[in-house]
Amino acid sequence: MRTLDRQRLPKAFLDLLEPEFVQQLEARPDAACGLWPDLAIAYVNPAWGRFARDNGASKHFTGRWVEGSAFLDGVGKPLREYYRSHLVGALETAQPWISEYECSSATHFRLYRMEVAPVGGGQGLLVMHTRLRQEPHQPGLAREAVDAQPWLDPHGHIPQCMHCRRVRRAGPTESWDWVPQWVERVPENATGSLCTNCLATRYPDLSAETS
Repeated sequence: MRTLDRQRLPKAFLDLLEPEFVQQLEARPDAACGLWPDLAIAYVNPAWGRFARDNGASKHFTGRWVEGSAFLDGVGKPLREYYRSHLVGALETAQPWISEYECSSATHFRLYRMEVAPVGGGQGLLVMHTRLRQEPHQPGLAREAVDAQPWLDPHGHIPQCMHCRRVRRAGPTESWDWVPQWVERVPENATGSLCTNCLATRYPDLSAETS
């Protein structure tokens, strides 16, 4: 097991954990982070940055979702209150929160599990992501965006589902397309949204609020 970079590690948060477990967090292939009770980021493991870069996050995004910043600033508005309520709920009840989500690459469907657990008797939260499934996308799924115009909303934005990463085609009939190039590199004018299917199947509580 590799030697820990003590200069990089935030001692105040990691003192809440067993030293052996800190070693495991640093070596995990999947992302993990620690949060303070106010949901500020207290710690990120080396896989955190790799995960963001591999999923097309812009430099602006990766530069502000770091230690000391607000975790919820990295969550799009449609899901911000959803995450806040569950994270705070885990602290208040001292019970873990587990959620599954899709974060596919341009070429592969990928399903992850997020586990949120209180640590240090409620002095913080540990958030760990684990890849559950990975398989190639079905043939014929993708659309090529030679011209962005078909997906631009009246404000010049491209609505992209925060869960499945499809983009909404402009027009009166709701249609969400899989555009690999915008999964590999998120457009600067993309705006976080939720498609009808993900809202109904993954976030039924939010679906009820908007109905």
